[in-house]
Amino acid sequence: MENLKYILLKSVTIIDPKSKHHQKKQDILIHDGIIQKISKNIHCNKPFFEIAIKNLHVSPGWLDLHVRLGEPGFEQQETINSGLDTAANSGFTAVLTMPSTYPPIQNKSDIQFLLKKAENHIVDLLPTGCITKNCEQKEITEMFDMHQNGSIAFTDDKKSIQNAMLMHTALEYVKNFDGLIMASCLDKNLNQNGQINEGKMSVQMGLNPLPEIAETILVMRDLSLLKETDSKLHISTISTKESVKLIKKAKKKKLKISTDIAAHQLILSEDLLDKFDTNLKVMPPLRDEKTRLALIEGIIDGTIDVISSDHTPIEIEQKKCEFNKAKFGIIGLKTVFPIINTIFKDKLNLSQIIDLICTNPRKILNLETSIIQEGEKANMSLFDPIQEWTYTKECITSKSSNTPFTNYKFKGRALGIINNDKIVLNN
Repeated sequence: MENLKYILLKSVTIIDPKSKHHQKKQDILIHDGIIQKISKNIHCNKPFFEIAIKNLHVSPGWLDLHVRLGEPGFEQQETINSGLDTAANSGFTAVLTMPSTYPPIQNKSDIQFLLKKAENHIVDLLPTGCITKNCEQKEITEMFDMHQNGSIAFTDDKKSIQNAMLMHTALEYVKNFDGLIMASCLDKNLNQNGQINEGKMSVQMGLNPLPEIAETILVMRDLSLLKETDSKLHISTISTKESVKLIKKAKKKKLKISTDIAAHQLILSEDLLDKFDTNLKVMPPLRDEKTRLALIEGIIDGTIDVISSDHTPIEIEQKKCEFNKAKFGIIGLKTVFPIINTIFKDKLNLSQIIDLICTNPRKILNLETSIIQEGEKANMSLFDPIQEWTYTKECITSKSSNTPFTNYKFKGRALGIINNDKIVLNN
């Protein structure tokens, strides 16, 4: 991570529909973190750092909506610094962090702690606070106080709010300051210790099933509560066809609803579980192939707004064990763009692909998207959409290595970022 006075990007393709340079190949000169000049063949008479990479593309900085950094409490899995370093190497200039730490992020001091720890990093840390105290779903936190101190949204992360009245209260509460509730949807009574998707694989493997209705019944409830309160809701990491249908209907009714999906749900299905690989144990679980294809269609038609990493670092002892004892989750920052680009390269144009990890998440969080234009702050992601490469163990920069994608071949790679007057380039 370097802090450089002058940076010159040579012959880069700009992907930014809001810029007059969109889809043009230009040089970009950055001075003290500000875009000074964009044109053909820029010459700088000051000492400068030159970036000249074949087929280099730049876009406004990417933002990941679902990242767990571990710290405080789970530093053996990930620290703030290691997580943000991984985000930088994955092409993200900002990450929205989940509050499910130990102790949980649930008051203004916790928010201030996170912001202080990350204040000099190239990646912007955007904290969320808990909806309920200790995520125990008994009492609402002081969300307004956290909002005033920098909390971007509120969530109990993977702990779905089971009590409808509590969810109703949370949605009503945040209306007062135009806040955002982010909710995972899983009815724990219908789940009953589910391990994998209910279907042929759960029968074949003899593992407790997790039925799709456990998700969709809470999606249905939360959409009803949203309509009742006229508040704002983001439903996190959906995984079923019925969830897509329900959210599509809600959008047609003009409810203030948005949603995202974890990138791994778009490329993996339950058919891969026959070897009991615990790196494939995720929540929500991998669904069948028909559902995977339906989720892809949900992105193409615009129902699903964002693709996130759902980055969940877990130490090896909690993964290298019996399947029913292993924790849910995989690390995902490094593979978000490669998965999206690999799956959608022939289905969406490049601007639409970038919207899924750049413009759309910022709209949901009510944040401005940077513009690649003279006089603007340089907040950029650098990437090559056609580079073919293999994800190996050496690519992992997280403190944890729980990923099923080792030795996967992808098309499209993040090459680095420029933000906060700093630059990171991948080796």
